[in-house]
Amino acid sequence: MPDRDLTLDELRMMAEEIGMTRLTDESLQMLLRATKAARARRAALATGNLTPADEPSHVFTLEARGGL
Repeated sequence: MPDRDLTLDELRMMAEEIGMTRLTDESLQMLLRATKAARARRAALATGNLTPADEPSHVFTLEARGGL
């Protein structure tokens, strides 16, 4: 995404493109704030030297129950 600020109208169009057509203006404002915060955090991360091994992994286990 570009480094410029996202407008409420642009966010509304993006939301509509993915089917989020029932958001209230208040919800759109909250989504806009969250999007701006996420972009700011992402921009602050040093990602130039990351490799696939740096990708976080999620490990899930399933407890055996009932003789399976």
